[in-house]
Amino acid sequence: MDLTVCWQRVSIRRGAHVAMASNDMPAGKAGKIPMAILVAAALLGGGFGASEWLKPTRVMADEMAPIEMSALVPKQFGEWRAVEGGPAVVQDPTIEATVKLFYSQTLSRTYVNAKGMPIMLSVAYGRNQNSFNTAAHRPEFCYRAQGFEVADRGVNMLGLDGHEIVTRRLAATSQRILEPITYWVTLDDSVTLPGFRRRMEQMKFGLQGKIVDGFLFRISSYGGTEAEQFERHAQFARDLEKALPEQYRVRLFGSK
Repeated sequence: MDLTVCWQRVSIRRGAHVAMASNDMPAGKAGKIPMAILVAAALLGGGFGASEWLKPTRVMADEMAPIEMSALVPKQFGEWRAVEGGPAVVQDPTIEATVKLFYSQTLSRTYVNAKGMPIMLSVAYGRNQNSFNTAAHRPEFCYRAQGFEVADRGVNMLGLDGHEIVTRRLAATSQRILEPITYWVTLDDSVTLPGFRRRMEQMKFGLQGKIVDGFLFRISSYGGTEAEQFERHAQFARDLEKALPEQYRVRLFGSK
């Protein structure tokens, strides 16, 4: 309930009680406001003021290089090249209208390596990642909503150039097609996963007065064993990180 409405209702009830009781009070005391009401009013007013004072206002995306998704990720790097149309890949369930409620830009591409083995890349970018709603459309939920069976393969540390990042691995199946998935999310230059750890990061930035941007970065594939495909995901990520300018590299793969 809105605190203002709640306080009004409490005040009306307490006011009525005081009015009734005032008939039995000694003269000169009926007009006094009980101390409990004064203390409650001070606490409510102070809480409102503190919430306004702590409300983040610094939009970090305005202080960094602008994001243009189609230009951010190169169409060719390492042994990978983007293919128009590509092979008959499974429909990307993370790039949906609902995602666009929380993310300002999205990108979906299919890449193949020198052997013709595909990688499906899905990236969603949001200027405001302070809201918990931005974690509502994580891949495991989206895949299941479209009829996939999804098995959690756990958290995996992905080794990159000079550091490693935390990722989650999934195995989605539909009509005997296996589609392994690797994904992570970023807040500013920090890589994390949806859940408690991400909420703590959001709170940390919020208490600093910052409204941070971030990405949902997802890789999936088919063809080969599950282990082979997860290794392909890792190689794709390593090659892409090396191909990006530093100012964008840390925003997709973290700074440490």
